[in-house]
Amino acid sequence: MQTILKTNPEITYFHFTFIGLTIIYYFTLMIKAIFLLFTAYLLLPIHNFWQKKKVTGSAEVSANKPPILWAVDCNPNGKLYAVGGDDGVLKVYDTKGFKLVKTYKLPTAIQCLEWNKQGDVLAIALDDSPVQLLRIETGKFQKLQGSGGSRALAWNSDGELLAVGDYDGQLQIWNKKGLLIKSIKKENTKTYLSVDWHPTKNIILTGGDKIRLFDTAGNLLKTINHRIEETIILTVRWHPGGTFFATGDYGHKEQGIESLLQFWQQDGTLIKTLPGSKAEYRNIRWNKKGTLLATASDALRLWSTEGEIVYTGKSADLLWGMDWCKGDKNVITGSEKGIIKLWNDKAGLMKNMQ
Repeated sequence: MQTILKTNPEITYFHFTFIGLTIIYYFTLMIKAIFLLFTAYLLLPIHNFWQKKKVTGSAEVSANKPPILWAVDCNPNGKLYAVGGDDGVLKVYDTKGFKLVKTYKLPTAIQCLEWNKQGDVLAIALDDSPVQLLRIETGKFQKLQGSGGSRALAWNSDGELLAVGDYDGQLQIWNKKGLLIKSIKKENTKTYLSVDWHPTKNIILTGGDKIRLFDTAGNLLKTINHRIEETIILTVRWHPGGTFFATGDYGHKEQGIESLLQFWQQDGTLIKTLPGSKAEYRNIRWNKKGTLLATASDALRLWSTEGEIVYTGKSADLLWGMDWCKGDKNVITGSEKGIIKLWNDKAGLMKNMQ
């Protein structure tokens, strides 16, 4: 006898409904996942763009990314120059054949370098780490304990005292032996970005949120608001004659605020405001005679004391560190893409050295 199994219609309907809903549910999850992955793919370039736009004191340098060369400084004896950047590597070269002499690894990004007058001590400003002195004959480093992260260094005219402007808005004076002589506070804690010592007087010029001049006793001599627009001053330099000084600011290109070079009298009177750069002024340096001011930004420009551009050297990438070298016959620059460039005294590019 054959047994015939009958199917319950209600159970069959429920069964297929359940399977259908399950398929729809997982299909919906799959569509959402695909949508999220596609959105992430579209947003990744935007995220990377803004990451590149961030302005930080020290950038992380990967093996595939060249360092930004923040600082270049030539030894007064004309035989050596030093270069440092955000990878924390200090390199010392000779100026005869431009060969690498010595490499040192520092703990954090190198942001400023300054040889003293005698050329036997190199001061090194570091990101979020004490300033260090390198005694070139022995190769030994000395930490200035009590100093902090800094972007601003300057020796006085005889090379025995060092001014340090730190991240906390404090100006310190150290002697060549590494002893703290004086700490000078201002009305706020905003970072000093540049300092320069008067060529003959005990007056220290500083740049940051404003221009300030101090004497070595700690007295504030002058405060100058350099512009109506809000923009920081990245670099300051006395003329070798000491009669006036120059400043270069950041501007804000994205806000339509142009970067400006300005000349000032010691009493704070504005002499000239000079446009011309398409990027921020990272460094400015007078030659020893005081006849030409070299500025590092989107190009190497050499200016007269009257504020005229005499020579322009084009650069494919932004210039950061810079100094005159070999008796003012050459200018050496460090770039945003890690390239050391050698120029002649008419801003003609002679060669890329790295």
